[in-house]
Amino acid sequence: MCRTAEVGPGAAEGKRVADKVEGVSNANSGWLTSAHVMVVAGKGGVGSSTVAAAAALAAAREGADVLFISVDGRPGMGPLLGGSEISDREQTLQRVSGGGRVRARTIPADQAFGDYLELKGVGGLLRRAASAASLPMIAAATPGLEHLLVLGKIKELEKERNADLIIVDAPPAGHAAPFLRSASGLSDVVKSGPVLDQASDVSEMLADPTRCKALLVALPEETPITEVIELADDLGGDIGIELLPFVVNACWPDRTGLDKTPAMAARSYKLKLSDSAKSALESAAAFGRSRLAQQREQIERLEKARSEPIVMLPRLATPRLGPEDLAALADALIPSH
Repeated sequence: MCRTAEVGPGAAEGKRVADKVEGVSNANSGWLTSAHVMVVAGKGGVGSSTVAAAAALAAAREGADVLFISVDGRPGMGPLLGGSEISDREQTLQRVSGGGRVRARTIPADQAFGDYLELKGVGGLLRRAASAASLPMIAAATPGLEHLLVLGKIKELEKERNADLIIVDAPPAGHAAPFLRSASGLSDVVKSGPVLDQASDVSEMLADPTRCKALLVALPEETPITEVIELADDLGGDIGIELLPFVVNACWPDRTGLDKTPAMAARSYKLKLSDSAKSALESAAAFGRSRLAQQREQIERLEKARSEPIVMLPRLATPRLGPEDLAALADALIPSH
């Protein structure tokens, strides 16, 4: 079973990073359920949706009733979590031994608008007509309103204690900050009325670490690490969301044997290699050393830029992730399982 991938360059600095990661993963596994809402975000392509799903499964294994909310409705997440495709109708994707379960849904802005009108006492027929006809016009005149409506629905679900943990699979990094900043942005331009009330309530939830925290995801590469640092500064500074440990996804495992030349390794096992085999193996070893060096450099850069702990997930050699791969990533988030 895959475990947390430790980056082990063989040097003292690399061991220090690996020891830090291992210590965080084992000692503080309760971070998964330390708030009622977990917002998961990262640059597009880093696997933040997969990490969100793995976190949902890991929390359910701890006995939590988890509601997985896919903001963008990304296809494939429902089957990955053991059920059918996620829609605006809540469904139970799987139950986990120990009493936990994973439910899922999307929150379309028009549905959130209708729910908001219902909350304000607008009747059913009028509510449906208003939500269908008015939202595009109102949203066009009020930038950020659709994001606020979705966050407002999440806030209501959190307030009602709909689940032990609500995991929000947020839009990619370029859209995550505007999504989460919609409440404070509207508070600056709307001075009274129900929109201001909703924005204030959402901002209050986001800034309360007992209610909401953010889990940021990156790859061990320069651009994703740069963007996750910028996103962390944005969320923690302007918006005031407390951050959970960073997740560095798809980490290459350490291979101590890469320090040896193919010829040396062959002699250790009393083998003879052809010149072509030596050349091919040396090329592969050089690639491995380069990847590990880049990985160490970027993880150390994240460590120096931010004080939050770092959890490293393994790179899985599969063209398409399945439920068994998700289980491996959940294992890596909580290695004690």
